[in-house]
Amino acid sequence: MSNPGPTLASEYASTSPLQVRIDTHARYSEHPDDPVASVLDALELVGGEDVADIGCGDGRFLAHLAQAGHRGRLVGVDNSPAMVTTTAIVPGVDAVLAEATTLPFVDDEFDRTTARHMLYHVPDPARALREFARITRPGGRVTVTVNHHATAACTRELVTDCARPYGLRPVTHMTNGMDSTTLPDLMHATIGAARIQVFDNALVFHSAPPLIRFAEALFSFCGIDTHSPHRADILDAVATEIRDWFDSHPGSAWRDLKGYIVATTIIE
Repeated sequence: MSNPGPTLASEYASTSPLQVRIDTHARYSEHPDDPVASVLDALELVGGEDVADIGCGDGRFLAHLAQAGHRGRLVGVDNSPAMVTTTAIVPGVDAVLAEATTLPFVDDEFDRTTARHMLYHVPDPARALREFARITRPGGRVTVTVNHHATAACTRELVTDCARPYGLRPVTHMTNGMDSTTLPDLMHATIGAARIQVFDNALVFHSAPPLIRFAEALFSFCGIDTHSPHRADILDAVATEIRDWFDSHPGSAWRDLKGYIVATTIIE
């Protein structure tokens, strides 16, 4: 049987690649980058709101709220069993396995609904947005974050070039085209005009090892499945290319542009 290639299910079967990407952005951003603080600013919480985090990943956003003493209900939703299992461990947080397009909540159940860096994975983002609005009480907020188009393009291109000799190409079914240029119009058309905050930045690496780790964490999006028989060879080629780049650019840093927007709609 041929390898079906990477899928969202295989990518998020483990928390490890996501953890590497989050840690990389936290440690190697050119300018201070705190996406949690950016979302919290948009939510304008006072402490007692019921909050749903859709596509909650490993639950760190809700963990931050719980540790800060938030008194309202905190619910994390994800379609990855591994992510739900991890989130369920967080004290004070309920974890729910569900799809963003069919949320198992009644109308007007939450004061705040967030969807952070996940809407580009949803097959029907408009339907998901309508679900976010449905479960949010009038006067509440839906806050969505998505990346800029071609975030970390240089690193992705390097990985793609190394995978191409093995007949592997970036997959299109894992993302849907939602980015900072397309989200505002979709939100306006589905749930109402959004306030947009833009955060431009770059990843900057001064040595090869962290860049190699980050590049490997992008493998699935470049068409390289966890169980690909060529994975080790591609990783070796990526590492060689990165080490050669630093050797040929002494004193220079690898700089890769990135950024995201925080879009917030107040539900009427």
